[in-house]
Amino acid sequence: MRNVFIVSGLLFCVYLFPQQGTSKNDIIFTTNGQLLQVKVTKVTDGAISFVYPGEAVVNEITPAKLEKIVFASGRTQNFGGNSGEVIIAKENPGDASAFMEQTPMVPTYEENQVSIVPLDFKRNGKYDKTLANKATEYVIGLMSGKANTQGVEVLEMGKAIERLVDSGFNYGKLRQSSPEQLRDALKTEYILFVSIKEDEKNGNPESDLMTQEVSNENTQLERIINIRLYGADSEVESFEMDFSENVFLNKSSDSPNLLASGKWKSSLRYLTEQLFTSNVFVD
Repeated sequence: MRNVFIVSGLLFCVYLFPQQGTSKNDIIFTTNGQLLQVKVTKVTDGAISFVYPGEAVVNEITPAKLEKIVFASGRTQNFGGNSGEVIIAKENPGDASAFMEQTPMVPTYEENQVSIVPLDFKRNGKYDKTLANKATEYVIGLMSGKANTQGVEVLEMGKAIERLVDSGFNYGKLRQSSPEQLRDALKTEYILFVSIKEDEKNGNPESDLMTQEVSNENTQLERIINIRLYGADSEVESFEMDFSENVFLNKSSDSPNLLASGKWKSSLRYLTEQLFTSNVFVD
């Protein structure tokens, strides 16, 4: 379900390097120390089905006999059993490729986990890396403090940057990529985008000639924030909210540097509260 909000108001209150390849096979870790490089075809409560590369024979092993599976996508599924031999082998009636097409695919991302895409923070039309990093950390902190109440885990900033680095993302690619492409890199079910634009203007646009002298003593800050959350269906936003505000500062009595005031924090806090109030993470 999509929730769209538009709010306007007056408030006063990535380290990037080349892509690294990933294994083509899934790796099964059994409790007796075996490492099986295979292709997992099905995961159920009673058994894990898999085939060895180049074979059509379908093998099965019970979850109780597994420690974990590391999928080729990078996702890890933990089990923690007490033994480890493969217990069933049965011939697939068709060829291996046909069997794979008929078998449900396991998710390539961590369910109930959300990653925050590094923020796009522009001041007077220019990207500000320092503010972008601070705002990203602040949003992650806000999200982490509330996520547990709805059974959601927030991916740490360091891990998010590492996964983007390993997938070959730079700033330009990051801004041009779709939620699906970012989900493949970040390995989380939910992807959160946040952008902030701050522009400082002199004078009061509503002033007239009679108040020209007063308006020249004012500085206006226009701030626009957009927040978008995508779930497993990346074509439609699960949540979107646009927020805009204008703040006026009298130079003769207040600090002239509104852009350095950090007032965006209260706006982000409000938007985060609205996101969780929408219960978008609750099934």
